[in-house]
Amino acid sequence: MEIKDMPGAWEALLENGSWVIRDKGGRKIAVVEKGKDAKANARLIAMSPYTHEALKGLMALIGDEDLEDNGELSGAAVCDMARAALELATG
Repeated sequence: MEIKDMPGAWEALLENGSWVIRDKGGRKIAVVEKGKDAKANARLIAMSPYTHEALKGLMALIGDEDLEDNGELSGAAVCDMARAALELATG
């Protein structure tokens, strides 16, 4: 699946050697200069609206509770990471 197919995601386009991230209205959101991880970083930025919605959905599902520890990855740690990311995004 391409980024452009993800609901709410922005576009990451290669323009003159740099990655330009534009919203659905074509407004420039960010520019990622050439570099080793430029494409990956541009894709992460372009996915941020979709990721934000996914995190809000996750938090709506789990509410104030933490997920169980599955022995490999602490469910509570995952919940804390999601909450922290949403807090950063919403200020």
